Amino acid sequence: MPLALPLIASFLYALGSWGMKLGLRRGAHPRLLNAISNLAMAGWSAPLVIFFPGTPQARGFLGALLAGTLLFIGRACAIRALAKGDLSLATPVLGMKTIFVALLTVVLLKEPVSPGLMAGAVLSSLAVALLSLSPGILRGKKESAALDRATAGWALLAAFFFGLTDVTVQRFAKMLGVGWFQPLMFATLVVLTPLLFAPEIFRRGKQWLPLPGSARAGALGGSVVIGFQTSLVVFVIGFFGHATATNVVYATRGLWAILLEGALGGGSAYHDKRVLAVRLTGAALLLASVALAVGSL
Repeated sequence: MPLALPLIASFLYALGSWGMKLGLRRGAHPRLLNAISNLAMAGWSAPLVIFFPGTPQARGFLGALLAGTLLFIGRACAIRALAKGDLSLATPVLGMKTIFVALLTVVLLKEPVSPGLMAGAVLSSLAVALLSLSPGILRGKKESAALDRATAGWALLAAFFFGLTDVTVQRFAKMLGVGWFQPLMFATLVVLTPLLFAPEIFRRGKQWLPLPGSARAGALGGSVVIGFQTSLVVFVIGFFGHATATNVVYATRGLWAILLEGALGGGSAYHDKRVLAVRLTGAALLLASVALAVGSL
């Protein structure tokens, strides 16, 4: 399996997320941003049907629908986390997805449990606690700590659903063929996207505000990049398998996100170097837990 692909995707995730966070700070609505990124994912995946043959298989079709639904829920949680707090907090916590993938592979695909996997899960929990609590403690502000916990909570929920998505892709993609599975999976994501606007649909008399001009570059550019890297990761898992190994490399997006925010600004890691140092420590612990767990599989 070409590990360079998830490594490239990890950097693109951090870059795209930074652009989307910039759009959010400039007035883009989280649900609108979620919808745009969902459409971008489907657009990048659609051409696969031309280049890769597929095989009709009922269970494969159902697997694609399930994967799309799980990804829809995960994306909604991830955007929520990004809207709540810093990129340098939300993205490293998403690294928990690798632990979830490993555990779900054991539970759902019946692979054996190893002591290293359990040790990695414990270490990752400590890392997430460090990531979510440290900024509030350093500043001595209860509101800041509560916001950090909310960000970490939504990111953890997103990581869980993303983990379920990856395991589903590994389980069913080869039944249908990646050329059919992936476009159908992302088509399901698009079909579900109008649900994001249910509050506006049922709230009569309230107009939906368009994307502010100042937010368009970050929101649209970030969504396009996020769409491409998500399609790339799903393709790697669907075509080659090895969801856990892919996510080990992909977890480096947490470090990229912290370094980008620290360098380009827009969050606590840029304005307070103590926060940057603590988050780098937490991200390093998270990566160590991932390596420990996966190395023992």
